[in-house]
Amino acid sequence: MSVQIDAAFNEQFSSNVEMLVQQGDSRFMGKVRMATQKGKTQFFEQLGATRAVKRTARHADTPRVDSKHRRRQVITYDYDWSDLVDSLEETRMLINPVSPYAQSAGMAMNRAKDEEVIEAATGTSYADVNGSGATAAVTLPSTQEVAVDYVLSGSATNSGMTLPKLVKAKSILGKNEVPRGTKKYFAITQQQLDDMLNNITQVSSADYAAVKALVEGEVDNFMGFEFIRTELLTLAAATDIRTCFAYAYPGLLCSVGQDAKGRVSERDDKNYATQVYYNMNIGATRMQEEMVVAVYTDESP
Repeated sequence: MSVQIDAAFNEQFSSNVEMLVQQGDSRFMGKVRMATQKGKTQFFEQLGATRAVKRTARHADTPRVDSKHRRRQVITYDYDWSDLVDSLEETRMLINPVSPYAQSAGMAMNRAKDEEVIEAATGTSYADVNGSGATAAVTLPSTQEVAVDYVLSGSATNSGMTLPKLVKAKSILGKNEVPRGTKKYFAITQQQLDDMLNNITQVSSADYAAVKALVEGEVDNFMGFEFIRTELLTLAAATDIRTCFAYAYPGLLCSVGQDAKGRVSERDDKNYATQVYYNMNIGATRMQEEMVVAVYTDESP
């Protein structure tokens, strides 16, 4: 039984349960490549670039081009959520708490999905490069990072989100030959939106109106990116540096063993209390380093 259930007791006024502010929806589902899998571990096949061979003589032997095969590993993890509502306590409440508890469980599962994707974006991935099943750790190279002190010109100094950092991230994806028409996203927090607005001079920049509309939620696209706002991005407490990231759609994969599933039942071993239970099995990985760019921003006060 939740030790906080007494907070919902009300003999005179209460007619509903108010959810405290929290991220309730998943911000990344549908915006990364989705897959299903059976078993805890699964490999996804990849094929590398090759070069055509110029023919230099008539009736020459047919050349052999060795294609480079790689396999990226995805490991799924189990998530559980449950809480109990005592049958006697339920009768002393003016509302039925089961539905709000189920909503709370669903919100927690949605955040867990996003946390898996966020960790995979800039964390360590695992690849099988020779088909043996033995995996090697793959980290995001420094060439796929925009430093916290990146500036277009002048002396490097730590900063929040700036337009030059956006341009640099887009440039990296472009130089990596991310296919034209591929959907591109940029994951940030509210602080980075505020930074962009504060770093643009209103009277001198044509970008001011566009960024202002982005901050106010009127649009979610700017400079070729669809922006995903979430407060779940990693913040290094010691340095106040936030890890944001840009990515192209195929660059991140979320694999689902079992999507969030809930059930409500009585527990006879708990004096017939009502148990709200949810579980899921999910994992994520970075499929291609060339399609993800980490962008570091300073949130020091």
